[in-house]
Order: sequence, then C-alpha cells, then structure tokens
Amino acid sequence: MNELKTIKNALELLRVSPNAISFFLTSYRIGRASVGQVAKASKMDRSSAYLAFESLKDLGLMEEDLGSGPKLVWPREPKAMTARLRTEIRRLRQQVENLEEEMPNLLAEYGSRHDSPVLQFFSGQDGLRNIVEDVLEKTSDELLLYSNFNEEKKVFTARDHEDFIRRRVEKNIKLRLLAADTTEAREIQTTDRASLRQTKIIVGKIPFLNETYIYGDNIAMLSFNEKTGVVGFIVRSKDFADHQRWLFEEIWKKL
Repeated sequence: MNELKTIKNALELLRVSPNAISFFLTSYRIGRASVGQVAKASKMDRSSAYLAFESLKDLGLMEEDLGSGPKLVWPREPKAMTARLRTEIRRLRQQVENLEEEMPNLLAEYGSRHDSPVLQFFSGQDGLRNIVEDVLEKTSDELLLYSNFNEEKKVFTARDHEDFIRRRVEKNIKLRLLAADTTEAREIQTTDRASLRQTKIIVGKIPFLNETYIYGDNIAMLSFNEKTGVVGFIVRSKDFADHQRWLFEEIWKKL
C-alpha cells in the first residue's frame, strides 16, 4: 500500500525506531486494539510493543483509551504526523541558523586545531559589525592598526568610530596606530593618551587605503568602494599574523 510506504518514510524522517514504525503501521492497519493485540499482529514481544507505543505517544502520533475498560490504542489522524514533521522542520531550520551564526568561531577553532589558515569573508553593515566584534573579542592586550582616515570615514560613521574607541578602552585594549598623513590623523593623535593609543603618522604618498587590524593570531581588513560597498575579511593564521606583526614593527621603528 502506497500510503503505508509514505507513512513509513515520514516516521523514518522523525527518527522513529524500527520497532515503533512496525507498531505504528500495524496499528494503522488493524485500527483500535490493545497493545498486546498489536504486538501479536506485528510479531513483537509485549515489552517492546509497550516501549514502541510510549515513544509514539510522546511524539503525539498515538492515542489511547483511558476509560475503565480494556486499554485500546490507535494512531492519530495523518494530520498529526504532518504537524509533527513541520515542528521538526522548524527545529532543524533553527539549528541550521544557529550553526551558521557560530560558523566563524567554529571555522576559527577548526583552523587552529588543524594548523591551517582560515579565511572568512564579510560584506555590508552586518559584516562590518561582525569584524568589529571579532576584533574586540579576540584582542587580549594590544591591537595593531593601519588606517587611512580619508577612507576610514567611508566605512565607519563618527558614532561608530567613537563607540569602538569607548569599548576598546573599557576592555583596556591598547592600540598602536600607523596612519596615513591626513587632517583627521593629526587630530586624533592629540587624544592618544586618553584613548590608550600611540599614533605614528606616515608622511608622504599615502601607502594604503584599507583598514588593517592585527590582533592575536588574526588579521582583519576592511575596505569600501562604490560598487561593492563595505567589504572585509579575516585571516586566522598564526604564521600570517606573525608576519604582518613583524612588518608593522619594522615600519614602527623607523618612524
């Protein structure tokens, strides 16, 4: 019977045990009956049949007569199975969303355990927030930053900038900043002490357009252009971070 095959497939999707599937299909075929009668018809011992019935009842797929007479059981109407499948779909969808939300951290942990670099790409304002949160969360002591404030203001609003400084200072994260020679860089240098920051300005031709953060075993880069808007990525690799940190220190010492 095609309907029994359809029911069997649905029960398998709900991860129902083989015994419970056999119990349900037999009960569906013979109608109201005692657990013992269903057990006999499905060639199952009574204890296994009772366990199968209880598991199906917990899923909302079986009914029982709670009157004073002989206890009879029967399957609920097929709509109950549809409802249960929809509930399971919602649960799985939520699990997928939770997994996707945690994916950056999971990938980072996987990469650190397997000594392989991990590259994560971000875009838009949500991506920007993800990178900012990662920088603040994973910087334990000192943050190194390359910045060109002519470009930075295309990525961050003034409020974003002030909020980042406030949160960084609250977490006692020191910052060393290599900045392109701009009016904003000169102004921000005057507030270094209050902002737990040291700023050195690179005079001459502007050598970089992107925001680059070096923190822990991570490198984050942010940029903006008219076609793509805000884009960025994080590389999680101790070797890459150590190399970028060495380059930063070499420039720092010469200024």
